[in-house]
Amino acid sequence: MTVAIGRVLGTTRHRLCQWHICKKAPSKVPTFNNDRSVRNCFYHCMSKCDSEEEFNRYWHEMITKGGLHNNRWLGDLYNIRRRWSTAFNKDVLDLGILSTQRSESANNCLHGCSKTTSSLVECFLGMEKLVALWRRNERDEDFRCSNSAVSLRYKMSVLLKHISKQYTKKMYATFEKTFMEALLGVNVVDENRYDDRNILYITTQNDSVDAGKRWYVNYNSATSIAQCSCCGFETKGILCQHILRIYNLRNARQIPNLYVLKRFTLNARKGIYLPDTPSLTDHESNLIFRNHLMRFSYDLARQVENSKIAKEHVVSAMNALAVKVGNLVVNGDHCVEGYVRECKKTNVDVDDPPTKRPKGAPSARMKDHWERANRKQKPRNLFNLYLVTYALLLLLQIEVLILVLIIFRL
Repeated sequence: MTVAIGRVLGTTRHRLCQWHICKKAPSKVPTFNNDRSVRNCFYHCMSKCDSEEEFNRYWHEMITKGGLHNNRWLGDLYNIRRRWSTAFNKDVLDLGILSTQRSESANNCLHGCSKTTSSLVECFLGMEKLVALWRRNERDEDFRCSNSAVSLRYKMSVLLKHISKQYTKKMYATFEKTFMEALLGVNVVDENRYDDRNILYITTQNDSVDAGKRWYVNYNSATSIAQCSCCGFETKGILCQHILRIYNLRNARQIPNLYVLKRFTLNARKGIYLPDTPSLTDHESNLIFRNHLMRFSYDLARQVENSKIAKEHVVSAMNALAVKVGNLVVNGDHCVEGYVRECKKTNVDVDDPPTKRPKGAPSARMKDHWERANRKQKPRNLFNLYLVTYALLLLLQIEVLILVLIIFRL
């Protein structure tokens, strides 16, 4: 499955379920049942490490405290650590969703629309109702976001006013909560200047769980671009508490557009997404572009289906666009397109390639489906003919017998 996912879905990353690993750990490592510190080190390696160095430090601490140098299961688990630990997947946007959350949410939805005794038709009808409910809730949320402004709890903050005009209501509530946690729970303990622009801030949190832990924020005063060691934005798509604390320290009035993902904004459905990630191949980039273009065209068609004037505008614009795209394709530099252009210049008709019967194919004429059906029905028709003939002969014999009896009586 891992190889298939890597080939078909090149932009995804296959990871193992942490819930199943944690469930299997006590039976594979009996020390976890007795020593809480060893178990806490293992859980910290699962999802609380911000870097590979931190992961290795806690892993060696767990091995040393529990004397688990010869544990084969932990050795095999360490060899595939990139497939289950979040410390090695900080460059992937997963929105903080674990694999168990996705499966459990799917199971919860399916259990709500069907039962173990439901038929296939009942399951399908229940799934249709569930999808209709989702789409209705999405339309209601779009209506609320487009017809009413976000209610600010802290109206004196210029930064919150700026971000409230871009995010949806739910995303703004999440951002506002993170922003207030940054102001109340994050402290800047040190500041190192590399030059006039680049500054390194060392931050810590007031939480007793992470007491003594440090997060490093690199800030560029010229571009207002910041990078944190926790990689919160890279994984969740929203700025972490440490960067927001630095922005507040620097009296920033707005957040750079780089840190505002379009998928969370009010204009998420407007425009077409063009993939420009360097790691994508040409085939993957074209596939993503086709999917977004089809979705955009479908949404546009749904919007104008009840307006005749809007339909006419869309049709005329699409026809004009088709002409422009056709001219661009014909005048391109690709070899196939150049061949088509030369054919158009010389007015040479391109015929179909010569056909040749493959070896072993019969030379008889191919029969249609009704001919094959009649041929299959010949034995049944012949049997019916035999029955009719036998019945006629039997009737003839009866008539002859009746005639002979009448003659003898006379």
